[in-house]
Amino acid sequence: MADERPDKDLSGARAPDDYEARYMAGEGVLYRDKIKVPGKFFLLFALPIVVQAIALGSAALSDKPMPAGVFLIFPFTVALMALIALLFAVLRITVTRREVIVQYGLFGPRIPIESIQACQAVKYDWKAYGGWGIRRGWDGSWAYNMVGDAGRAVRLEWTDPKGKKQVTLVASPDPDALARAIDEARGAARPRLRVAPEPDMAEFEAEAEAEAEALLGEEQRGKKK
Repeated sequence: MADERPDKDLSGARAPDDYEARYMAGEGVLYRDKIKVPGKFFLLFALPIVVQAIALGSAALSDKPMPAGVFLIFPFTVALMALIALLFAVLRITVTRREVIVQYGLFGPRIPIESIQACQAVKYDWKAYGGWGIRRGWDGSWAYNMVGDAGRAVRLEWTDPKGKKQVTLVASPDPDALARAIDEARGAARPRLRVAPEPDMAEFEAEAEAEAEALLGEEQRGKKK
C-alpha cells in the first residue's frame, strides 16, 4: 500500500524524507517512490515472539528445572524480529539522471541509466516469486515487491558491470510514472548526434584552385612530351 504523497509535485520528484535526503541523494532527481508495508504485516513478526513467550512461560511454571540459557533465546528473538521488520518495512526507489536506486531496507541495486536496455510498466503475479520481499524468480530475475502492491511493478532489463544481463522487477504504486521517469533519464543519457561543423569556404576554394592548377600543370607537361 502506497503512502500518501501530498508533497509530490507535478514532475513526480516529491520532496525527500530525512532518510532519502541523507542516503539516496542524487543529481537531477526525476522521481521517487516509497511503499510502506501494511500495519497488519507486522503481526507476522509478532507471532514467533508470542509463541515463544507462551512456551517459555509454560516451562517456567512447570516443575522441571530449565537451564537459564533457554530464557536468553527470547530477547534474541525479539531483537531479530524487530530488525527484520525494520529492514523490510519500506521499499524506496529513486530515479536520477545517472541511476535508478532501489533500496529495500539496507539492500538493493544501484542501476546506472546507461546500462538499462528496456523499461516497462507491468502487472505481475507474486506467486511467480513465492512471496514478497527480495525474491528470485524461476527465470533468474529478481523482484523487490511489497504486500499490497496490487501486482504493479516496473520491469528493468540491464547489464551489470561484468556484462551479464539482469532483469529486475520493482514494485511501484505508479509504475507508468516510474517507467516514464526512467525513460526520460535514458533519453537524456543517450549520446547526442554530433554534427560536423560547416567547412571554411575560403579554405575549401583555395584547396580546389590548387588542385585544379596541379591538374592543369600535369596536362600541359603531357602535351609538351
